[in-house]
Amino acid sequence: MSELANIEQTKSSDKSGLKYFLAALGPGFILAATSIGPGSIVSSTNAGANFGYNLFWWFIVMLVFRAVFSLAMNRYTVVTGKPLMVGIREKYGKVWAVLAGVFAFLGQCVYGIGNFMGCGLGMNMLFPGLPVKYGGLIALVICAVLFFLKNLYHKMETVMKVLVGIMAIIFIISLIGTAGIPYDGTVSHSIVGMPAGSMALMLSLLGTTASLGTCAWGSSLAKEKGYTTRDIDQGGLRIDVIVGVIAIGVISLCCFFVGANLLPGAPIKNGMDLLSALSGLLGAWVRPVFGIGFLAAAISSFMMAPKLGINLLLQSLDKDSGMENKAENIISILMLVFAAVVGFLYSGVPAQLLTLAQIGGVINTPILGIMTILLCNRKDEMSRYRVGKGFTVVLSIAYLFVMITVINNLITIVGKFLA
Repeated sequence: MSELANIEQTKSSDKSGLKYFLAALGPGFILAATSIGPGSIVSSTNAGANFGYNLFWWFIVMLVFRAVFSLAMNRYTVVTGKPLMVGIREKYGKVWAVLAGVFAFLGQCVYGIGNFMGCGLGMNMLFPGLPVKYGGLIALVICAVLFFLKNLYHKMETVMKVLVGIMAIIFIISLIGTAGIPYDGTVSHSIVGMPAGSMALMLSLLGTTASLGTCAWGSSLAKEKGYTTRDIDQGGLRIDVIVGVIAIGVISLCCFFVGANLLPGAPIKNGMDLLSALSGLLGAWVRPVFGIGFLAAAISSFMMAPKLGINLLLQSLDKDSGMENKAENIISILMLVFAAVVGFLYSGVPAQLLTLAQIGGVINTPILGIMTILLCNRKDEMSRYRVGKGFTVVLSIAYLFVMITVINNLITIVGKFLA
């Protein structure tokens, strides 16, 4: 734990009530900012545009799934002092850890391409004369410079809180602007359903909204934050997870309902399509306002996603990692450069790479899910903080429920990949 983290934890421990809970917040906002990117905005919007309100239940399932596994992973790290990936390697073998680490790394390399293009789109929304790819390069330079700031964790915690707040406000404004559109019956307004053709989109939403790889990285952030078992007892750890998940839910569901209300039956390809639809409804003033929110989503994901991928890979290989780790930051920059090169060459994410990333996410989910349940029930490490039977049942139900969807979609993806 860094000296700054020790100081911050001491300050937090001296507080109580609301001041304590506000001081305890941090990792959840970084994870929220990482999760809400251009891809999740488009996927959430298209879930509403294609299927109306039918997939609302799936968002609730994903958010509960994310919350319980994030809390379990963070709890394990706080009690043992080891991030989840380290625990997997030490207790169940390096093969499982390396497998999960490699696919997390590859997935973030691929998703970075979409984030690069998203940053360019966000820049173009604010500066219409700026070409998208050059806007992405500006974002790359900004991220690369930020990686070498001192006390990076503390600074990123503050920045991501601001960016998540901006995103939430702007997407709530967008939802309010579309709430009065008359319902024409094009899509269903039933909040429960399993419409034909929705399975692939459900997997895409799972990969962005409730990725267990992202949750596993959250356990590393919990360590850098400097949580102690007092934060488990006092509820600070739980509050951070809940607030972070609520932030993801608010932004994702705003996009979801905007898609259902504004674009029924007319899915979008990217954020610019959504901006055009909002501008047609609300006027030209929406462009800079929405642009700020979209850029906030894109640049936060663009910067943090590489850290996620390389952090988990380094831990799986028994190497040093962390926000200020030099090797982690250099490789993160190389991942950004890779995204920019592919973005320039293909103007987007090649379908083959996207399929590879999705398969990696499917493989990671069962590994990280079952390992979390096993580690959190180890009496030799967790002692009195071992999760109870009730919590284990909730973890298991959430895990099995999501795995049904994962397996169905794996069959679909592999079938398309081999076709």
